[in-house]
Amino acid sequence: MKPSALVGRVKLRYLEDEDVPSDDVIGEMLQTVIDRITIRMETTAELPDTAGSIVVDAAMKALRLRGFEGSTSESASDGGSMSNSFIDDILKEYSEELASLKRTMNRSGIKFFK
Repeated sequence: MKPSALVGRVKLRYLEDEDVPSDDVIGEMLQTVIDRITIRMETTAELPDTAGSIVVDAAMKALRLRGFEGSTSESASDGGSMSNSFIDDILKEYSEELASLKRTMNRSGIKFFK
């Protein structure tokens, strides 16, 4: 799966009045997501095209968090204290799909019959 093939899909998800990052920035975020998913698959095989939607969704989330460094909320009190909450794992919500993908990608071609 090549990030350059998914850049257009990411751009389509931005609203008309939103600032869209450059193709290079989008491509880098897509590659980062692809790398992380590939590591989780525990294989050196290329991700199938069907994983594209997960890659695009996760890259969009990561792109929207740029500058906030993963901050999900921030609050400040009159006393000057501030608290932040952070996203632990941007791929967490895709755990079920990634587990299915991993089983599919790691299937052995050898079948045993009784």
